[in-house]
Amino acid sequence: MTRDQQWVVLFISLSLALFFFLTTPPSAWNEAGRSTPENDLSLKNSPAGEITVEVDGSVNRRGIYSIQAGTTVLDLIEKAGGMSARLSLPPENLLNKIEKSCRLSVLPDGEEKGRITLEPLAPNKLKILFLPVDLNTAGIEELDTLPGIGPITAQAIMEYREIHGPFASPEDLLQVRGIGPKKLAAILGHITVQGRP
Repeated sequence: MTRDQQWVVLFISLSLALFFFLTTPPSAWNEAGRSTPENDLSLKNSPAGEITVEVDGSVNRRGIYSIQAGTTVLDLIEKAGGMSARLSLPPENLLNKIEKSCRLSVLPDGEEKGRITLEPLAPNKLKILFLPVDLNTAGIEELDTLPGIGPITAQAIMEYREIHGPFASPEDLLQVRGIGPKKLAAILGHITVQGRP
């Protein structure tokens, strides 16, 4: 086998491994006998009421944290090792409760002042973290990450939601044009119905 052929085999092997990693839910890994790490981010293995928050900005330990829904911003910042800079943050913001998966940033806002921003997780991170897409709050970009759902079907889901109101169950998707039983079965493990837009 030539060196070029070895590189091709290595590339194909790594591509297949990456594809397996991105498309196999952690629950399947556990069934194969792997232990579940303490910080497993799959909602399928998480206790009820647990959410995932990405913490960024002026904190000592940036990263992804699993917390109980209703945890305050202050408690999460403490879990992230506290602030890395001396910033004065508005007390009312620190007492806000985090109810769903999101990205929290602690940012400098002038001399020794700071601000806290909460925003949805980027659609690509939802997929990487195996977080289900909420049909009632997701935008087109998030819906477009679902298997077999492109921009046109994502738009149809949003239009259905605007006309008929929030989804009561994932099966309501069968009322959306372009979604049949086969497509619903493919995305069922990737969606949830929780919030209200």
